[in-house]
Amino acid sequence: MIKSMIRFILLIVITLTGSGSWIQPAIFRDEPAIATAVVDPFITAQTIAMRPDYVTDLTYQDWDRYTIQIQLDPAALQLSGNLTVRLTNRTTVDFDTIWFHLYPNHPDFGGRLDVTSARIDDIPVSSRTLHNDTLIGLQTPHPIAPGQSTTVTMTFTARTPRNASRKSFGAYNLEAGVWSIASFYPMLARYIEGIGWDTRPIVSRGDFTVSAIALYDVTVEAPVDWQLVTSGSQLEQHILADGRQRVRFVSGPQREFYLAALQGLVATSADVDGTRVISYVQANDPDAGARSLAIATTALRIFNQRFGAYPYAEFEIIQAALTQFYGMEYPGVVLIEQRLYQRNDHLLETTIAHEIGHQWWYGLVGNDAQGEAWLDEGLASYSQILYYEMIDNLTQAQAELDAFRAAYRRLRERGGDAPLATPPSELGNGRYVPVVYAKGALFFHALRQQIGEAAFNDFLQGYVTAARYREIAGPDLLRAAEEACACTLDAMFHNWVITAEPVTIP
Repeated sequence: MIKSMIRFILLIVITLTGSGSWIQPAIFRDEPAIATAVVDPFITAQTIAMRPDYVTDLTYQDWDRYTIQIQLDPAALQLSGNLTVRLTNRTTVDFDTIWFHLYPNHPDFGGRLDVTSARIDDIPVSSRTLHNDTLIGLQTPHPIAPGQSTTVTMTFTARTPRNASRKSFGAYNLEAGVWSIASFYPMLARYIEGIGWDTRPIVSRGDFTVSAIALYDVTVEAPVDWQLVTSGSQLEQHILADGRQRVRFVSGPQREFYLAALQGLVATSADVDGTRVISYVQANDPDAGARSLAIATTALRIFNQRFGAYPYAEFEIIQAALTQFYGMEYPGVVLIEQRLYQRNDHLLETTIAHEIGHQWWYGLVGNDAQGEAWLDEGLASYSQILYYEMIDNLTQAQAELDAFRAAYRRLRERGGDAPLATPPSELGNGRYVPVVYAKGALFFHALRQQIGEAAFNDFLQGYVTAARYREIAGPDLLRAAEEACACTLDAMFHNWVITAEPVTIP
């Protein structure tokens, strides 16, 4: 991580109302703001994690705030710590229970996360769990009214497996010098207006995490010989009397906080449009580090141009033992399966481009990955094609498109087609990837053909501008596309997304 001086800014206050979909008018950077002489230390600390031109995003909304302190014990594969969440009820109903996800308790993680105490507004509270301890509900000592803020504090412990990527989720595992500790803390569930808290059981198919934007301030204690890599940026580091290190990280507005501790990996770095890009690879293959860094910097630069600016000060890419999948995205960090670095084909390049695409489609523009996975996976997959087009490798762009066509065609031939809006839980029998990734990517290619190149570019830019830091659903995407083309796309959306009509493969 990069250590630098905190940028001092005169903070602005922007008041937003409501929550959920971005049906509300978008807030743009040049709207009038009210200056205040009251400097919020939490927000001021966060500025180091943002590119200077995007520091004002920190006050785009009164974000929920996580403050976490943890101690890592790599030898025991354990961590322990405490968490404080300051959250605001942005709904129209009182809260009598506040729900948190405990993702490591899902069987696919192969580990454990236990909450050992809980308080709300400094009052001890009772709790209950659902779905094999993957959700914990804290009963509030008094109703939390709409517009009211409250503070939740918890202590917790967690443990991960070792060398388990062949049988469990490789992003929660110590293997090949990477202790990847994804989703290690109790994570606030979303509240969906008109529906309630998102307390669905977690399905294994697709991405696990569904979360809203928050700010993070995380302090980690660990042995000094472990390199810490996280979402966000390093604010300060201290070497303790016992030889351990205490490192503080801050995030900017993001959907979750990722943490890894590395041993034996080497780093290379470069700057892209004000963002520091760092690639970590195993020490026995330094050429792989240069290659992955070159791909990552190219992809970030291209997507900045095509989608709109990546607003954060850092981005990191880690060679890791994932085994069962090629890549995994987190805010500001992506993991890439280690075997891809030794291949001579385009799979490493394609995977890095895909996962960096997720920094927009999932990171900046959020969606329900457990309900409408095509919204991020389909567009991240289509970003692979856009990447190759923009580096003028039209042969590989065509190859990517042909691969999606072939996968979707095989799905249809065996009678497995399904609407894009189908939840992952209903896409068994090998249908998840060809529907969500292949058909999803082909939808965006068909959209591009129907509305034209100029309107499609306007759609991508306008979609990010309007939906930045929000969670959207299929109808929101439809509205953004129709605004870009000044046309009606109901029939196309119906045939591809709502039903499984026999559409023409573009």
